[in-house]
Amino acid sequence: MKSIITGLALVALGSAAFTVQANTFGSNWNRSANKDISWTYVSAGYAKATLDNIAGNDVDMNGYQLKASYLLSDNWYLHASYYDVSGDLPLLDDIMGLEFEASEWQAGLGLRQSVSDNIDSFFEAAYVRSEVGVVGFENDAVNGFVAGAGFRYLIIPELELGAALRYGDGSDKDSSTYGDITLRYRFTPMFDLYVNYQFDSDASLLGTGVSVHF
Repeated sequence: MKSIITGLALVALGSAAFTVQANTFGSNWNRSANKDISWTYVSAGYAKATLDNIAGNDVDMNGYQLKASYLLSDNWYLHASYYDVSGDLPLLDDIMGLEFEASEWQAGLGLRQSVSDNIDSFFEAAYVRSEVGVVGFENDAVNGFVAGAGFRYLIIPELELGAALRYGDGSDKDSSTYGDITLRYRFTPMFDLYVNYQFDSDASLLGTGVSVHF
């Protein structure tokens, strides 16, 4: 119940924040997208997921992730992501050779606003489908949605910090609220290196790779 309340509060506060900013910043709401904070890109890289306390042990899984974003207008953008990871199950791998796997994809719509010359705020929602299971057996699939609100802050022209709070809910699955932090280093106008960390009390996902901006 606490997670549900927190998640609904997040969505409400995100909507309220955009309403307040639209009234407060006026002309900023319709200003062109911040050219230094890119919202049109594709990313690919390494992913590591950790599940806490599975049969008394932590499960580490490794794989890859893909991300993409496309700015439709000054304020609206499409976004999508996918990751696929797998790893050995403690104890059972030694006895039976079993391996755990998980994958998830998201696709949705976002709303961004340039708050200042080096800060963009955003609110986004997406449909999500997750699958988990043991390799060689049928996976369990969960469909649902995720919503989030946060900001992207250009510390210096080459370095960007992003942070968001997200709420996810799905069929036959407990709701969850989790943090999302991203650090980007832009080494050319077209390419950057990123590190992304998503986490809650039971699981985490660490990703790192390269983004290509358009």
